[in-house]
Amino acid sequence: MLFNKNRLITLMDQFELDAVVASTAENIFYLSGFSSWSQHAYHYENVQVYVVFPRDESQQPTLLIPGGDLGYAALKEVWIQQIHNYGRKRTPKISENADLSPEEERILFLADQAPKGGTPEEALVFLLQEKGLQNSRIGVDQAGIPLPSMEKIRSLLSGSNILLASNFFRNVRMIKTGDEIERLRQTAKLNEIAATAMLKQAKPGVSEDEVASAYRREIARAGGEIFWLHLTASQGFNLPPIKDRILQSGNIMRADMGCSYQGYQADTCRAGCVGTPGDKQRRIYEALQKGVLKSVELLKPGVFPSELYEAMIQGVRSGGIPDYSNFFAGHTIGLEAREFPFLIGPEKALDDPFLPKTSEVPMEPGMVVNIEASNHELGWGSVAVEYTLVVTDNGNEHIIPPQQRLYSLPLE
Repeated sequence: MLFNKNRLITLMDQFELDAVVASTAENIFYLSGFSSWSQHAYHYENVQVYVVFPRDESQQPTLLIPGGDLGYAALKEVWIQQIHNYGRKRTPKISENADLSPEEERILFLADQAPKGGTPEEALVFLLQEKGLQNSRIGVDQAGIPLPSMEKIRSLLSGSNILLASNFFRNVRMIKTGDEIERLRQTAKLNEIAATAMLKQAKPGVSEDEVASAYRREIARAGGEIFWLHLTASQGFNLPPIKDRILQSGNIMRADMGCSYQGYQADTCRAGCVGTPGDKQRRIYEALQKGVLKSVELLKPGVFPSELYEAMIQGVRSGGIPDYSNFFAGHTIGLEAREFPFLIGPEKALDDPFLPKTSEVPMEPGMVVNIEASNHELGWGSVAVEYTLVVTDNGNEHIIPPQQRLYSLPLE
């Protein structure tokens, strides 16, 4: 299991929740290890997936899926034991004298159960009632449920107190387990390998898109998924790789890459010059590096996001960019690229029953944080520095050995 069960139960107690219902892909994966294909393929056809997690330990957590997901639910990676489906009943055809695989045996077992309802809303309500939760306080992950479906669930559970609880799950996920940190580490390693492959292609006469293709190939080869890739040669903003924009000697190149592997995200930046970096390029990069390292030095339990932010800003300014400003100094990361407390920056008021009153949440062991600084100038270009760190009992550690510097491109 990946999820932080102790923290989940503690927060359910704190907020007096009898049960929680996950609906988004991230939270379903977090609680069950299950990834749905049909939830993505039929997003606009009211295909939904739920995990019901009761506070009462005598009631099992349950995964509720459409019939088309039976094969994916039968995989050994899915650790939740109680699985039900909705919609029409599936009756798999079995070949004569078949020697079934473990996954096929599991499909037969799951398919043998009668669907809990014709629609996802009816099935969810039936399941909750079956667990004695029809008159309970239930936190529902509303971000994955269309508004008409949410209204129907409320009407069918009129005796229950339904709370919008997507941020409850983000609160739980703020502190990572050791297994989660290991997955984040593996994703960061993949992102590093792909970034290095890309920088080896950054040479005069090659298009931005050709350079980016090296990154895409490495992520795809490992079975990862790309969430974004900003890549610019002497342009000062976030832009995708442009097919007909050709690298020239002297271009300052910045790449900002986000990918996912085994469910968990990685985010890093790289900067370099096609050829030998010039004085301005070095001066700006070194100032950003100084600011980021000041913030990294401060990162430990009890430190507030605004303190990390101020350390980064003041470090960059003292390092050689006296007028430097930015709206943040990084973010948390996990199943999502931005997890609670989201951006590392000045204090902001929050308005959610499952979150603190402000973003000034002290760092705790088990949080995973990206500290970053960037400088963008239209007509000149962009550079950036970014590290991913785990908050430990006594300070922090890099999730992988840091390899940030201003590169001369292409890498040899």
